[in-house]
Amino acid sequence: MLVEQRTYWLKPGSVSTFLSLYEAEGLAIQAGALGRLLGYYFSETGDLNRVIQLWGFDSFEDRTRRKAILSGNPQWKSFVGRAGSMIERQSTELLTPAPFSPVS
Repeated sequence: MLVEQRTYWLKPGSVSTFLSLYEAEGLAIQAGALGRLLGYYFSETGDLNRVIQLWGFDSFEDRTRRKAILSGNPQWKSFVGRAGSMIERQSTELLTPAPFSPVS
């Protein structure tokens, strides 16, 4: 298994708006293409105005295939056009679970 941790730093004051828009429109589109949402979080301490997504994939190739499907979806492009204005920056990390990890 491969876990993608994607972090978005949002403009101050936009977290609740972003989460509402994502829940109403983005989640179904993204989940339909990517498949396995492991968790979706927002920060309340430390670095604020962040949301963190964790997605599970069978392999790097599985992730590449699924991301291509998502990128080609016109509904996703429309959603990104609206939600993207709230995002200041993002980062992506690909994580491999340790053999004893409960998620593997």
